[in-house]
Amino acid sequence: MATGTDRRPVDPAASMSLINELTKNPLDPAYQLEADRRSKADGKASSRHSPVLIVTVILLGFALATGAIALRVPRTEQDRKRASLVSRIETRQGEITTSSARIVGLRAEIAELQERALSRNNADGTASQLTRLSAGTGVATVSGPGIVLKVDDAATSGSGSGGDPRAAQDPQAGSSKGVLTSADLQIVVNGVWQAGADAVSINGQRLTGHSAIRSAGEAILVNFTPLAPPYEVSATGPASLEASFERSEGGIYLAGLRNGFGIRSSIRTEKLLRLPAAVVPDLRFAKVVP
Repeated sequence: MATGTDRRPVDPAASMSLINELTKNPLDPAYQLEADRRSKADGKASSRHSPVLIVTVILLGFALATGAIALRVPRTEQDRKRASLVSRIETRQGEITTSSARIVGLRAEIAELQERALSRNNADGTASQLTRLSAGTGVATVSGPGIVLKVDDAATSGSGSGGDPRAAQDPQAGSSKGVLTSADLQIVVNGVWQAGADAVSINGQRLTGHSAIRSAGEAILVNFTPLAPPYEVSATGPASLEASFERSEGGIYLAGLRNGFGIRSSIRTEKLLRLPAAVVPDLRFAKVVP
């Protein structure tokens, strides 16, 4: 029989066992197992994904390097052919310009010799008539008072930077973008003729019954010669030519282009203009008109 003094010694740390357990192992065993499992899985995934990531980076770098090299490669064969074609066209155009100037000079020489021959034969009336007809048909150079009408694209049209004013079938497509089209120029020139002009030229190209104002791509052709804006329409005629043009259909049309689409234009009167002769086809046959 135990007495009141028979007591076993009590371990002081026994009361701290629960706290020690929580301090050493804060996670529940089930949670700890799950955390260990996920850690091992992440390690394996990282080891598997690392080669794929490296290969992807290498391929991406190769693609960027290839693109950079391609940008620095010399012009392709197509570019070289295009440049060669443009060079040949420019060369031929220069030859045409030179030949045209020579033809004009020879025609002037022929006209002078012809006039001398007619004068020696006492045919002054015939010489005068021939001079008038040559001036009217554009074969001879003419000079006299007249006007110079200058028309240009709108300031914000961006012409000459790739815009094609004749891309659409509508002749007003170019005007709506502030770019003068061949149809616009035709109407303006017709107005100059309507106002009473005796002779007309555009940027040095004399207009005759064989002349055509048309478009080819982004260029306006006059006598098959490409012209660049601004376009100077020079015309000889009576003193009332300027006022008559402003009242003509062409003048009213040009005012509409100026006010509606920003087409720029100016007109001035000249006391003396000299219009060059036109290069006309050789006369092969003729017949008397009743």
